[in-house]
Amino acid sequence: MAVTVVESTIDVALWFMDQARREDDYLQPQKLQRLIYIAQGSYAATHHGRMLMPALFVAGETGPQDPNIFRLFEHGRPTNLGEPKIPSETLHFLDMIWRRYGHHSSDYLNQQIKHHDVYVRALKKGLGEEIPFPAIVRFFTRKERPNVKKVKTADGRVLEKWTPTAAPGPSKG
Repeated sequence: MAVTVVESTIDVALWFMDQARREDDYLQPQKLQRLIYIAQGSYAATHHGRMLMPALFVAGETGPQDPNIFRLFEHGRPTNLGEPKIPSETLHFLDMIWRRYGHHSSDYLNQQIKHHDVYVRALKKGLGEEIPFPAIVRFFTRKERPNVKKVKTADGRVLEKWTPTAAPGPSKG
């Protein structure tokens, strides 16, 4: 396994739980699962495939989940774990994930993620099937998404790349 930036997925989960508490919010276990999945994929996509944390994601009924984090946090934040150990250069990244996704409901995040190809493929094999990290990296770096680049004009129209093809020959008949 590659060296991770954060030593434990528990530290990332604790950080999200503590961030929710600082904002006087309750972080549901399901939403925590989505946030750590998004954080792992987003970090890999923006840091050349590097792992944020040593997480193992499997296909759960409502989306990807790390079974160990699920078990540990299913009844809230354990009180005996202390403060998360996150490198200072990683705090900005986690804060960005929180600001972008933390305000969304669990249901919203589930709806977005349940269509991810990597999750769908694992779920077809059965509940509990591992979602391989390289597949998560490919998905989040958009290598598995349609290769159609869309550009919006100032008036909101969507432009698509046009590739010229050979002109049709003269029509017969």
